Amino acid sequence: MQVSAYILLALTSLFWSLNFIIGKILANVMPPATISFFRWLLPCGFVLFFSWQEIRAHATTFRPKWRLILFLGATGYGLNSMCVYEAVRFTTTINTSFINAFNPVLIAVAGYVMYRTRIDRVQGLGFFLSLLGVLCIIFQGHWDRVLSLQMNVGDLFMLASIGIWSIHTVLYQRTVPDFPNRAMFTVMMFGGLLATLPFALIEGQLEHWSWVAQVGRVHLAGILALNIFPSLLAYHFWNQALQRISASQVAIFLYLIPVYTTIISVLFLGEQIKLFHILGGSIIFVGVLLVTNSRLLAKGEKAV
Repeated sequence: MQVSAYILLALTSLFWSLNFIIGKILANVMPPATISFFRWLLPCGFVLFFSWQEIRAHATTFRPKWRLILFLGATGYGLNSMCVYEAVRFTTTINTSFINAFNPVLIAVAGYVMYRTRIDRVQGLGFFLSLLGVLCIIFQGHWDRVLSLQMNVGDLFMLASIGIWSIHTVLYQRTVPDFPNRAMFTVMMFGGLLATLPFALIEGQLEHWSWVAQVGRVHLAGILALNIFPSLLAYHFWNQALQRISASQVAIFLYLIPVYTTIISVLFLGEQIKLFHILGGSIIFVGVLLVTNSRLLAKGEKAV
C-alpha cells in the first residue's frame, strides 16, 4: 500500500536528520572517507549474513550488471556520504540542511534529463510550498536573512553530495525494480565500501593515522548510531519506497529533515519552539500532501 510507503519515508527523513548532527561530532576527529567507511562496514556485514544465500542464488543476474551495481554503490553508499562529512567540517548544519532541501529539485531535474520524467503542476506547487516552509524554519521567518547566506567550500561539498544522490535515486528506480531487493541492497552497500576504501586509506596515510588516538566512547557510539539509523534502516526504507511510488513523490519527504532537526533540538538541546517552526512545518506538510496525492488528483481528472 502507498500509505505504508509514506510512513517508511517519514522515518527515513527522521533517521537522516541524525546524520548531520552525528557527522558533525565525528568530523571533528575522523576524516570524512573514514567516517563513511565505518558507517557502512558493520551494516554491510550484517545484511551480508542474511542475504548471502539469496545473492548466490541470483549470481547470474548480478554478474552481468556489476558495473551498474558498483556505480550505484559508489553514488548511494560512498561518495555522497563522504561529501556530507567533508561539508560539515567547513560549514554549519543550518547551511547543510538548507542545501539539502534542494535535493528533491535536483532529483526531478535528474529524472527529466536522464529519462524525461514528467513533473505535473500539482507536484510543482508542492515543491514550491515545501521549499517556502524549509526557508521559514531555517531563516526563522526573517526573509532578509536569505540574502546573507554565504557559499563556502562546505556548501560546495554539500551541493556535490545531493547531486550525486540525485543521480543514484533516479538510476536506482529505473534499473533495480526487477532485482531481488534485499540482495541488491547488500551488493550495492558492498560496492560503496569498495569505492570508499581507497579514499579512507589515503586519508589515513596523509594524516599518519593520528585520528585513531583521539577516538573516544562518544565517537564509537556515534558510529554505531550511524550504522543503525541513517544507514541500515533509512536506506532500506528508502529503497523500499522507491519501488512503490515515483521518484518525485519520494523526494518531497526530504523536506521533512529540517522539521525533524528542529524537533530534536527542542527535545534534547533545550531550545524553544516558536511560531516560525509551526508555520514552516505546516507549509511543508501541505506540500507533502500535494505531491503524494497528485496521482490521485490526476486519476480523478481523467475519470471525468
